[in-house]
Amino acid sequence: MLLSAYKIARNKLVKSRQVDAYTIGHYHPHGECYGTIVQLVRQGFLTGQGNFGTTVGVEPVGAAAPRYTECRISELALDMAFKYIKYVPWVDTELDDKEPQFLPSMYPICLLGSDYTQGIGFGFKTYIPCYTVADLYKRLLWILGIRKRKPIIAPITDCQIVSDSSVLDELLTVGKAKIDVEGIIEVDTRLNKVKLRSWPPGKRFESFLNKFSKELSDNMIGFSDLSVTETEIVFQVMRERNRDKIFKEFVDKLRTAIKGTISFETTVVDENQKVQVMPIDQMLLNTFNRFKDVNEVMLSSEIEDSKIFITEMKALETIRPVLSESLKNGNDVDKTLEIIEKQTGVSKKLAAEMINKYRIRKLLTLDTDTAQLMMKVTDLTERKENITTFVLDQYGGK
Repeated sequence: MLLSAYKIARNKLVKSRQVDAYTIGHYHPHGECYGTIVQLVRQGFLTGQGNFGTTVGVEPVGAAAPRYTECRISELALDMAFKYIKYVPWVDTELDDKEPQFLPSMYPICLLGSDYTQGIGFGFKTYIPCYTVADLYKRLLWILGIRKRKPIIAPITDCQIVSDSSVLDELLTVGKAKIDVEGIIEVDTRLNKVKLRSWPPGKRFESFLNKFSKELSDNMIGFSDLSVTETEIVFQVMRERNRDKIFKEFVDKLRTAIKGTISFETTVVDENQKVQVMPIDQMLLNTFNRFKDVNEVMLSSEIEDSKIFITEMKALETIRPVLSESLKNGNDVDKTLEIIEKQTGVSKKLAAEMINKYRIRKLLTLDTDTAQLMMKVTDLTERKENITTFVLDQYGGK
């Protein structure tokens, strides 16, 4: 889906239906992918325009039909995963198209965003957490031995994490962990009002209401859904008699109801098509090493292209006087190529390639000073020799 957006919605918004259709036609012939588009928009990998719905509040609100929404790839995704896409091997697809063997992402994409990656594939459950980029960067520096003090990073959540750091570290180093969380409430005893701001993922609001069916049916407690505008649901005592007692019992019951456990299990398919539980640390290291390899390919390509251009410019300095003189004398291109080879030693093949590439008029006026280009080759070579530092410099601002 990201690749489709990269190809047809890189610089402009296009109808979501068009991105969906392109994906089905080129990469995924098994049905519509609009649900994926919606998720990518909500998590910031695509920039959307229109109603993409919301998961906040009492009832989730679905997105509008794909013909009514538009999207394009976001700057985050472009910078994080497509910067060096042309240096990745491209392979044939089952639909006679080509796709990159992998996205050269700086971080595992499944660890970014705001919603956990979940599903069941190959008979295995997976539930992968998300982290902030700043936390992932700190952890990566420690994995690489650059940061001495081990940072224990916590998954993104709108709840309060109750588990201690050892459990969080278990998820990072093993790939499995059960993390205890509590939803967040704000209690106003003066008004006998409590604001529910979050609850554990995987629980629906209806499950809370069922726990308070007696209070609600007896009109002891009422609630207002303000989640769309203020990200909260407000409960308030409706009775005047025994207000404080009703409120205290309700708050105690609510505190118990918003406790929960998130069972993370980072089941993935590795590069050898083997299903395994991969620790977060290993995912980070694998992605970094692959991104570093792509950077090395990029630098090698840039160095080679620059050297070729330097060779051409040096050859041009040699052949330009002969080329100009031969053309003034009315010689055709073939005759001119023979004269160039005879008088300068530059092969007819190289001279012909330069004429086809730049055209004769440009060859006669092109600046052949290669001093800056040679400095560029030196700089690129130094970066390649210090590839880890060069790559980490790119991470630093992300």
